[in-house]
Amino acid sequence: MLREYWQKVSRVDASSSAGFFVAVLMACGLIILAAVVMALLGGGFIPLALAAVFVPALLFVALLHATALERGSRLITPKGSSTPYVPQHSNIQALVAKGAYREAAEAYRQVIAAQPEDVVACEQLTQLALRELKDWDLALFALREAEQRSGEPRRRAGYALLAVNVYRDNVRDYGKTVVELRRVLERYPDVPNAAALRSEIDELKAMHFEAR
Repeated sequence: MLREYWQKVSRVDASSSAGFFVAVLMACGLIILAAVVMALLGGGFIPLALAAVFVPALLFVALLHATALERGSRLITPKGSSTPYVPQHSNIQALVAKGAYREAAEAYRQVIAAQPEDVVACEQLTQLALRELKDWDLALFALREAEQRSGEPRRRAGYALLAVNVYRDNVRDYGKTVVELRRVLERYPDVPNAAALRSEIDELKAMHFEAR
């Protein structure tokens, strides 16, 4: 039993208030034990009197130390508006599951603004905008963010092509689709389906002029 207790005590961080209290309690125990032994060996009541003085003094020091640590933690722990809350993906998915699509979209926007490396939030916002909100501008915003954040050229090209699809199939702006296709070919000349994209540009140009 004592061995288990010592193992638990030994894992306590000595720099924490809990660790300091453990150290103080152990010191108090040793002082009391030494005082009792000395008294039994003929030292009279003097060792017990000294223990009665030192033990409360040590406990008082421990209390002061804990108070100082607590105040220090209040000073360095950010609270309130100084540290804006950034929603977690799991919380946002819970909003989507409840049908709170606009709230979820705004939460994804917060994540995108606060975490420049987060590509998943861009992808999730794209799907939400296309499937549930039918908000093409929002989907295009998310795809642009994903394209800028991705570190792989093939993935960046993929996001750019998805934006082309939104302009062509959802917005149905063939002139803008042609502009975006040209941008993709200029920025990603090694895209695998480059020849097909060039052919699509010619077809879309014809459709655009016919629509006029």
